[in-house]
Amino acid sequence: MFGHGQIEGFAEKYGMEYRRAYWDEQPDPYLVERHEREIFPLLRRRYLFAEVANFLLYDLVAPEGYVNEDVFAYSNRAGEERALVIYHNRYAEARGWLRTSAAYAVKTGRGDEKVLVQKSLGEGLALHNDENAFTIFRDHVSGLEYIRNNRELFERGLYVELAAYKYHVFLDFREVWDDAEQHYARLTAQLGGRGVPSIEEALTEVVWKPVREPFADLVNAEMFR
Repeated sequence: MFGHGQIEGFAEKYGMEYRRAYWDEQPDPYLVERHEREIFPLLRRRYLFAEVANFLLYDLVAPEGYVNEDVFAYSNRAGEERALVIYHNRYAEARGWLRTSAAYAVKTGRGDEKVLVQKSLGEGLALHNDENAFTIFRDHVSGLEYIRNNRELFERGLYVELAAYKYHVFLDFREVWDDAEQHYARLTAQLGGRGVPSIEEALTEVVWKPVREPFADLVNAEMFR
């Protein structure tokens, strides 16, 4: 939901009975640009956030073992598309693992009886629990792509670090399977959790590294001299 003047950054507050604005305010270009860049693209995919059948909340567990209540995280799915949203609602630093969803009630089929159920992040995102499978996803905020091993997402979850009031909106999840040379495993280890503009381009560097390094040793300025 958007309030009147929210996108433009207007300060005047008035209700439906007002026929016109009383203050002469001009739109804030910075706020309008941020809405166009960060919010409007998500509105075009609102089907991915609107339904509740696959909606799950997650706790961020700090390395010290406590749940950080200032971090709100949830995943949702629509068909084969997935989304994971993480927001830090405090002026502080936050870090930890998103591994298990908050418990929710599920009917057992015996009358009104219900049981509490929790799912791992891997289950919430409907991924394959396979050590040879890797998941690539993109951060809508930064535009960077990330890669994680599926088995790690099931067993350990996703490690995140957030500065004050920062957030991630992870989209465009896709699964890939490693080859005999374990190129995806090597790339994942090489990146160490970092994001890159393109995973496929980074993978190309890994594939051609055995050729490029000897070639660089052979063909260089010192050798020509």
